[in-house]
Amino acid sequence: ALQTLSYGGHGVHVDLTAIYTRAMRVRRVPHPQLTIIDPRDIILHNVIGVGSFGRVWSGTWKSSPMAVKEFVFAQVVAIPAQDETARLKHRQSVIEEIVGEAGIMNILHHENILNLYGCSLTAQAIWVVTELCTKGSLRQFLTDREQRMSCDLKIRIAIDVAEGMCYLHTRDPPVVHRDLKSLNLFVTQPDPSDPGKVCVKIGDWGSARAVALQNHNTPMKTMTHGMGTACWLAPEVIKDGKGSERIDVYSFGIILWELFTREEVYSSLSAAQVIARVANEGLRPPVPRGCPWAELMEHCWHEDPAVRPPFDEVVHTLISIRGRMLLANTPSSSQSPDTAATAAISQMQSTHREGAVPPPYRALSATETASLLPH
Repeated sequence: ALQTLSYGGHGVHVDLTAIYTRAMRVRRVPHPQLTIIDPRDIILHNVIGVGSFGRVWSGTWKSSPMAVKEFVFAQVVAIPAQDETARLKHRQSVIEEIVGEAGIMNILHHENILNLYGCSLTAQAIWVVTELCTKGSLRQFLTDREQRMSCDLKIRIAIDVAEGMCYLHTRDPPVVHRDLKSLNLFVTQPDPSDPGKVCVKIGDWGSARAVALQNHNTPMKTMTHGMGTACWLAPEVIKDGKGSERIDVYSFGIILWELFTREEVYSSLSAAQVIARVANEGLRPPVPRGCPWAELMEHCWHEDPAVRPPFDEVVHTLISIRGRMLLANTPSSSQSPDTAATAAISQMQSTHREGAVPPPYRALSATETASLLPH
């Protein structure tokens, strides 16, 4: 069971059971019991990330490598306040956000979702313990110029992210991430001997919410906090503080641009300039020449949310694009279009999912695949 925590040396008590229940109610999702890990069972190794909240460590639990996201109370609650009541209220809201992030992770189970192992409580911090992604964030991965990235690797990464997002948006009720960006995507290498094969996982759930959507354009609740970083923010969020699940699709469009260019988006602009120009001028990154998914990218970041494709269509489109790319790189032969198309898709599936297309998708027939490929 979740425990009552005392911290700070001032006799301040936090009822995590009540906070956890409230945090998950706000997110409109069921709340199964979180695993509480004894901090004495965790061995911390190296700091692999630093933020305003604290640090991210590599560590070990039960002889397995882990990542430990450390939220230090003294750092996350240090704000000016006129009175102690205001300070305590803010402290509670911050802790609720941390526990809510862990709670969202606790109900999501997919190959492209960062796996939560549990939480650990100390007198100074909350630790959120997850699987360790050895290659860091996608932003770090793209910035590392020693990392060779073929166009095929880039599109496989895009498919990973799209499949994870489709899983989120097809939950009942749907889960909207609201802070999808390359900094919140994590890269792992299942087989160290094969550097060309990676798996990307979606993480950082502090902003996520489950929402009941009547149709694709139904606004969800007004967002008063937890909105994504400026460069990935959809215009409707900037203008109105509201949005449907299609705000995640917009963010994904920006990620598609990052994947092809490996550059930082809007690197010459401040956050305030980005927000103003996206809202008032329709600012978007320049469409790179020769990008196989340029049309999809532009649809994803379209001004009108209704025009942005749902993630099941995004996955289908990316798989089709990859099939065409593989076919174009296959030496010409006397194969019929159906046979050639089937071979291309088989190669694609074997390198991405060992031949399996996860629900709610099905493998395309040879005839269907041929219709997607150039004749």
